[in-house]
Amino acid sequence: MKSLQFAMLPDDENGDVLRAMLEDGDDLTLPREIDFLLVFGEEAAARAFADAANQLPDLIVSIPGVDDEGIWQVVAGRHMAPKHADITRLERELTVLAESFGGYPDGWECSRAAGPLEDDDGPA
Repeated sequence: MKSLQFAMLPDDENGDVLRAMLEDGDDLTLPREIDFLLVFGEEAAARAFADAANQLPDLIVSIPGVDDEGIWQVVAGRHMAPKHADITRLERELTVLAESFGGYPDGWECSRAAGPLEDDDGPA
């Protein structure tokens, strides 16, 4: 089944990340928090984006934070299975919204999902 999952992933950046996750033994059918990172040059733009992104369904949006270089970042997370089409669709939606406030996307990230034999206490 793993080879079929590999073959079905498009040849793009998101597909490459998902293939790497499969190679690491991750179960891409298991939902987990997927965080999309958006960056802005100004605090007001980051806050305006965060307010607008909070209107999207099932999205948890962080309070904007600033790094040492003065770049403002907002993290928008959704609990979902890491499916290529869903990640790409939400990434595009957030990109369009961020660009309307002068921001741009800075990728996405997620943790490996704990399978039925993996949890905080170790194997069952």
